[in-house]
Order: sequence, then C-alpha cells, then structure tokens
Amino acid sequence: MAAARSSARAASSDRFPGAPAPQAEQLDLAVDTPAFDPALHVERLREQVRASARNEPGVYLMRGPHGDVLYVGKSTQVRTRLLSYFRLPWPEHRHARLLRETARIEWEPQPSEFGALLREVRLIRAHLPRYNVRSARPLDKWWVITIAKGIAPRLRVQRASAAARSRDVAQVIGPFASRRPLVDALRVLNDALGLRDCSDRIRMHLRDVVELFDAHHPAMQRTPGCHRYETRRCLGPCVGATGAYEYHTQLSRAKAVLEGRDDSPQQHLVREMAAASAALSYERAGWLRDRLTALQELDAQLARVREALSRPSCVYAVPGRLGDDRLYLIRHGCVVAEARCDDPESVNALQTLETRPLQTPTGAMVDRLDELLLVESWLRGRQREQALVADTVIEALQQLAAHYSTHRSAHDSTPYSLPGSGMSSTSA
Repeated sequence: MAAARSSARAASSDRFPGAPAPQAEQLDLAVDTPAFDPALHVERLREQVRASARNEPGVYLMRGPHGDVLYVGKSTQVRTRLLSYFRLPWPEHRHARLLRETARIEWEPQPSEFGALLREVRLIRAHLPRYNVRSARPLDKWWVITIAKGIAPRLRVQRASAAARSRDVAQVIGPFASRRPLVDALRVLNDALGLRDCSDRIRMHLRDVVELFDAHHPAMQRTPGCHRYETRRCLGPCVGATGAYEYHTQLSRAKAVLEGRDDSPQQHLVREMAAASAALSYERAGWLRDRLTALQELDAQLARVREALSRPSCVYAVPGRLGDDRLYLIRHGCVVAEARCDDPESVNALQTLETRPLQTPTGAMVDRLDELLLVESWLRGRQREQALVADTVIEALQQLAAHYSTHRSAHDSTPYSLPGSGMSSTSA
C-alpha cells in the first residue's frame, strides 16, 4: 500500500493547515493496454471494492493513466456509491465511460457528511476535473469582477473558475449569480471614471513612460482602439493620453466604489438626471436613470457579498462517525482550521487561532468562494445545526456535550475535557 500512502499525501497537500491527513485507499486499473478486457476488468474491480471499501462518509477520486484527476465525488456511503458505478450500462452511460478511462480509484474516509462536502469542494477547486459537470463544480456557477495586474488594469467580468486559474488577477470581488447586470454596471462605472474596457491584446502606452523615440514623430502617432477616448469616456491609455498616476487614481476610485466606500459616480448621475429633467430633456433623463439603476443594483449585490464576508468568527461542532467529532473554525464564512475533539493539542491550537484579531476582507478571495457558498447553504438549510454553532471553542464543546446528552448517544458517558480548565465540558 506504499502507492496508496503516497497518493494520500499528494491528495492532502491542498488541505488547510492543521487538518488531519486522510488515509486514502486505491484500486489500479490496467487501462490502455492491448490485453484490456472491459467486462473482466469491471468484474475484478467490483470484487475489490466489495472487499476493501466500507460504507462510511468520504470522498473518492478517479485518476487517468497519467495521474490526472478525472472526477471527484463524495458520499455518505462510499462503498455503495463506488459499487453503483459497476452496475451502469457499459459503455453507454457517462459514468461507465469515465470508468473505462480511469487508471486508479482513490477514496478517503471522512468523519461526517460536512467533512466530506468540504473535502470534495477543495479537491474540485484544486483539480477542476473535466468529468465534474457544472453543478458539481461550484466556481463554474458564479461570476466575479476581477482587477488584473499591469500598467493600466481594467475591470473584467469572469467566471469564478477562470479567475481562480488566472495568474494575473490582483483583486477579486464577488460572487454574483448573473453576468449581464455586472457588464452593464461596469460599463457605466468605466465611463464615469474614464477606465479602459478594451481587450488585453491592445498595448497600453502611458504618457509618463519613457519612449525610445520622439512621441511626436509621425511614425509614433497612435490612434485610439475605440471611440470612447474621442467621446471623453476613457482616459486613453492606449494612445498615451494619460499617465500612470492619473489612471491608477481613477482605478482606486473604482475599487472604493466596489468596496462600498465611494458613491460619487451615483451622486453625479443623480445631479445630471435632475439637470436633464429641469431642462425638459426627458429622453436624456431616462437614459441617465437607467445608468443609475445599473449602479444601484450592483451596489445592492455588493452589499450582500460584504455582509457574508463580514460575519464574525464562530466554531461549528460536528458529531462524527465512531466518535470522531470535529470542531471547525469559521471566519468570514469559510473554514480556516479544524480540530479533533479527542486531541487536546489540536483543540488548544484552535483556541489560539480563534483569539487572533479579525480583519474584514474588502473583496472575496476567489479560491474561497465555493467554501463560503457551501458553509452558508449547509447551515441555512439545517436549522438543527445552528445549535452546534458557538462563539468560542469551549462553548462549542459544551454544545456538543449537550447534543449527546439530549440524543442519549453512546458517547454520553465520554465528556470532553476543556483545554486548560481541568474539568469536563458537561461539568462546565
């Protein structure tokens, strides 16, 4: 099982610090060989799964011949789920075709369904498997506003999954459910602040960048990439009409608007709309009203994102299988660390981490959007889980002890010891 242990270490490399390393099991498939017999191969795999896998919460990965992850799944009963793949029509069914391309299957037990969901989200984020359809790839369902790096960055609307893979993204704001309102609002914001919205293929030439030749020479004259500069809706970084300081000042204003610290573009549109109405220019007033509405709708969506990110720290206690209970530290809607309740050292580490000051983020980190959505939907859809959410680690342990006492579980006689207190959580 040396190969299985090494694959477990590789698969756990994208977990958060302090998380216990899972023990991965695996099955090897001799695909892409001349002697490959699908019928006999599937029968042998079925027997191996029956003999090795157990019905417990967990995640599983299907890897190709070169080690690439083709599919990530989770189940509260891993053995039953894996066996279900071998009952599908061969080779017509999509998952049966997946099995034919798979060279290795790995599975990791998890202490609970929540733990399995969290692990699945992180594995999908890390590998973006091509057989995980959009419903199983959370980042593919959401849109974000990104600000790239460079001498003249632009605001761009992207899929959250594309932004996660990009290396030139400096800031991410989101998530949002629809693309069209974002495009409309950013067009208004760009026009108000003079920011470019042209393709990244167009080269920028800022005014204060030293040229090798005289910029006034006819051979160095440039034409705008679009009509926005000529209509005074863009500062013109493509033709050297603006400097780096001037452009980045306006970009900073755009960031302030998206972070809810500046509403001057909206106030400017209100004044212009009032002036147009006073001048009986109702058509222009209506056009300005539509632009104002686009910014207001964007601001309302951003307010919801900021509310989710500004939620205070909490600790979620999750009863686990066979007494493997866990504490999850949640900050700004995302899990940042976990601890085993029967491991005093990890519980103490979690207590130390929860005392660190909170810094409210100004924009969502794209690599954590899927976790934010997972935690929010999980706790919102399960009212009973709210009783296991507490402000501190000690309170979470007490809530867990009360949970076992209420449900008359077999764990009732095993109270948790509160770190450093010298007493059990039930006596506290």
